[in-house]
Formats: sequence, C-alpha cells, structure tokens
Amino acid sequence: MKVLLISANRETLPDPVFPLGLSYVAASLEAAGHEVAALDLCFAQEVDQSVAAAVAATEPELVGLSIRNIDDVGYPKVTCYVDLHRQVVTAVRRATGAPIVAGGAGFTIMPAEFLEALDVDYGVLGEGEEAMVDLAAHVAAGGSTRDDLPEAVVSRSRLEARPRRSADWARVRPERSHFSAEDYYDKGGMLNVQTRRGCPFRCSYCSYPRIEGSVVRLRPVAEAVDEIEAVVDGTGVRHLFVVDSVFNHPRDYALSFCDELIARRLDVSWTCYAQAGRMDGELVEKMRRAGCEGVEFGTDALVDEVLQNLEKGFTFAEVAETSRLCRELELRFCHFIFLGAPGEGPEEVQRSLERLASLEADSSIIMAGIRIFPGCLL
Repeated sequence: MKVLLISANRETLPDPVFPLGLSYVAASLEAAGHEVAALDLCFAQEVDQSVAAAVAATEPELVGLSIRNIDDVGYPKVTCYVDLHRQVVTAVRRATGAPIVAGGAGFTIMPAEFLEALDVDYGVLGEGEEAMVDLAAHVAAGGSTRDDLPEAVVSRSRLEARPRRSADWARVRPERSHFSAEDYYDKGGMLNVQTRRGCPFRCSYCSYPRIEGSVVRLRPVAEAVDEIEAVVDGTGVRHLFVVDSVFNHPRDYALSFCDELIARRLDVSWTCYAQAGRMDGELVEKMRRAGCEGVEFGTDALVDEVLQNLEKGFTFAEVAETSRLCRELELRFCHFIFLGAPGEGPEEVQRSLERLASLEADSSIIMAGIRIFPGCLL
C-alpha cells in the first residue's frame, strides 16, 4: 500500500522540531512492506500547493497526518493550530479520495474534538508504529470506519479505544531519510533522539502520561547510542536533543547512557529535559563528560506549597541544591516556572521570582498561567 505521511507542524519558535514520531511510523510501515512517502510542511512556502504536489507525486492509498501541538500555550495571545490542520485536510481531500488518519501527541490528547473538527476518517491514539501498520492492513483489506477497527484506532463511529503502548518500541529505528536533517539544523533547530518512553510522575497538569503512558520503557543503551552515532555519521549534525520526558529517571539508566557515550568518544553534544529534584554530583559530572551542554528543568514553582499542589515530588531546597551542583560543575541549566498555579497568590509569585533570581540559572522561562488539557489531574 502507498502511504503518504504529512508532518503539519509549522512552528519554528523557539526552534523547529524534527518530526521524530513520523520517522518511527515510516520505519514501521516500510518494515511491513508498504511504500512510504512523506511531506514536511515546516518550511514549505505554501501549504495547499505542497499538499497537492505530494499527493500527485505519490498517489497514496492512505494519508497520515501528524498533529504535534494543539496550540502554542502562549497566553494571552494564544495561537491555535486547528485551522492549519483543517487546511491540510481540505487540501488532501481536494487531491485524493484516500482515507485520512490523524495521530500524534496533540490528537491523542483530544481525539474526539479533532475527529469532529477535521472530518478525518480515522485516528490513532498513543504510539503509531504498530497501530498504523494494522490500520494500513485494515484499509487494504477493504475495511471501513464502520468495521471492527484495529487496537488504538478510532473513528467518529468508534470513539472508545485505548492508546497503544509498545513494550518493544525500540526494535524499530526511526527512518529519518524522509525529512531533511540539514534544513532543521541549518535553520536553528536540532535533531532529536529518544531513549525511553513513559513517565511515572504525576504532575497534576501534565499530559505526558496520557500520551506515552506511566510505565517507563527503556531502549537498550547500546542501541540508543548506535542511533546517535549513525545520525552523526550520516548527517554531520553534532548537536542533539534527548526528548525523553525526564532524562534523570531511572538514574542508573541515565548513568549507563552517559558511560556509553564517554566510552565511544563521540564528537557530539546534547541537551535534555530533567526533573529538578533528582540530580546529584555524580550524574551531573557524567553528563558533562558525555557531552551534555545543558539541561532544561521542568521546575514549575519555587514555593513548597505550590510544588505540592502541582504534585511535583520535590522541594525548593532540592531545586536550590540541583542548581548549585550545575553551577559548580559547569553544566548550563534552565528553569521553567509557571506563575498563577493553584494556591499561588501575589505573595507566592513574589517569593518565586526572588528565589528564581537566587538560583543564577543560565536562562529562565516564565509562563503566565497553566494550560490544562483533558485527562490531567487538575
């Protein structure tokens, strides 16, 4: 079957993000014998013409649309991306009668709303590698949205399904050749790599457990570093972002990952997300030796009562100690915090800002308010 995968994300702030999820889906479809083509709209001059040209060139029998974000959470001037996704679907409909399936993190958070707003035929909840292969077989066999659908696939006729959580997701290495690594790197972005999926923490506003599940599934360290080595050799890119929701958990796995990078002496640098309450001197030092240039902490608040309301699982004292370690061991770090969390009034906001200044972070990002998605604890 001919499958066209479309990455609809056109956001380039704070930087353009390489479509890693679609790269995994492309690899799985190709391994199953399907003919895959991809359209990346991130740098396209014109959406409608780009879609029409891609459909004409590939004559797809199934079209997959990746929905990464719902909006930019940039309060008070929020940019919603639904109109863009609707424009892409409309352009596909004009060019082909092939069924359209939506998926990705954004779709998984609000599947019923996207099915209604975009009028797509199918949707995939959670991880798409296995579900897209099953759906392609379903469509090829003449199945419809009214027939029994594969696991994790929804339609307007069947809205109830459980997201797919693959225990052996690491057996598929993403097929990056469908997208231009050079474009992303040259235009201010970076390539990305994933070493684990799932987040066991329960931050009250966070959608990660809904998207990836709450059970951590680890790639073999050697396989993850093999992929990094292949990316470096194949593209010349020397900087990567480790997109795991929390790099420093499990700690032993993070240490093993660093040890493998150090042992191979790869000419590569990287950054990551981490939890501010789970750092220690040994891990920080290993990260620096392994090429880590910086870490972004999802700290969220700097007052213990507010941290407790957000169910962060650490205290300001731990945040301060982590910041001290990063400064002393020369690992650049950034703190993300919200203002206006539950239980945070003017006094708490003032205290948070004073404490943020005392941490002497290399950079800080302050968000006004918290975006609450369906399925979160708040």
